[in-house]
Amino acid sequence: MSGARQDRVFAACGIASVALQLGGFVVGAASGGATVTLASSPAKVGQAFANPVGTGVWVGAYIGLLSFAAFLAFAVWATARLGGGLIGGIARTAATTYAALGIAAWCVLDALEFRAGHGMSTQLTTALSNVNEALYVGSWFPGAVFLLAAGTLALTAARRALGWSAIAAAVVTLAGAAAPMNDLVQNTIVLWFIWIVWASISLARDERVSAEAVAVA
Repeated sequence: MSGARQDRVFAACGIASVALQLGGFVVGAASGGATVTLASSPAKVGQAFANPVGTGVWVGAYIGLLSFAAFLAFAVWATARLGGGLIGGIARTAATTYAALGIAAWCVLDALEFRAGHGMSTQLTTALSNVNEALYVGSWFPGAVFLLAAGTLALTAARRALGWSAIAAAVVTLAGAAAPMNDLVQNTIVLWFIWIVWASISLARDERVSAEAVAVA
């Protein structure tokens, strides 16, 4: 596989990771999946998981889990394109940790939805729901480390806009983690998605432009 084609494939993985994660959430929610947060009361959590879920919820969960495989492929490629080295190794480790926590959060949610409508107590339902949310919030920290490392690599590679935007998104994410029960804070993930899509397009496009310049010369 040529370098330009390989770059397009991995850039597509980055964009796909965002599309799959958003798609999984939308499909699951549209199919009756529960939407609760750390701020949700035990009564609301119990009500959310009071009835069995439909097939669409499992389809959404499967799509969401696939997003992490696509993200890991993107993360390894992006750090290599930005220079790699020790900082790149830190970025890849953080990306792997983020994916592991994200998968764990999805699995706990899947367990809740599997048992929904089958006689779970409110106390157990609330506890598992809180574990799901805690894992999700916990994934923000390695996610922020990935952004900080990737941002540093981008600055070193003279990609100022890409670098500073990653660092800014990381700072906002870490600030949001200090108040995870605020519903507005949950939307900071949007910054993460925007950066991944931008980095995917930017890194793949730069490689294509460089290849064209070499071909012309």
